[in-house]
Amino acid sequence: MKSNSSEPFVISHVTFRNTRLVDHTNQYHPDIDVFKAKKMAEENGLDLVCFNRPERNNLALCKLIDYGKWKYSNEKSKKKQQKSHKKTTKEIRFSPVISDHDVEHKLKQVFEFLDDGDDVLFFMRLKGRQRHHFDYAEERMNQIVSMCEEHGKEVSRKKNPSLITVRISKSTQKEEK
Repeated sequence: MKSNSSEPFVISHVTFRNTRLVDHTNQYHPDIDVFKAKKMAEENGLDLVCFNRPERNNLALCKLIDYGKWKYSNEKSKKKQQKSHKKTTKEIRFSPVISDHDVEHKLKQVFEFLDDGDDVLFFMRLKGRQRHHFDYAEERMNQIVSMCEEHGKEVSRKKNPSLITVRISKSTQKEEK
């Protein structure tokens, strides 16, 4: 038997006498001899798998299953859970006086985020004297958002005298075509 108590194991040699058993037809046997259970497993071409170790007053819980298939499907479902991607919001900050090259560099990251299925939130904070040129900052933000039209669409926009925020989400135009 394996030393790791959290993993199910196939019973190859018996160290306990009786067990609780769920057979291949999902019928529950509350107290059955281990040798009888092993014989049932061999007759049906299955494995006798123990899912917990027997304790002082409790019997072990065993099942008649194909251990290879069970292990494969269990690993497959774990990998699927790891790959599942939750939609998150990524934040990108801009300044009204950002250079074109810096915008292009940040937009490369934005496109990667959008391709991964994330939303992107653009922030443009106006500081000090920049607040007097809000029109210029809004125009600059519009330019940046227009560069993203192929990869995503604008979902929401908020403005106040010192901040402009725009949320971009993955474009569904490609899926419709």
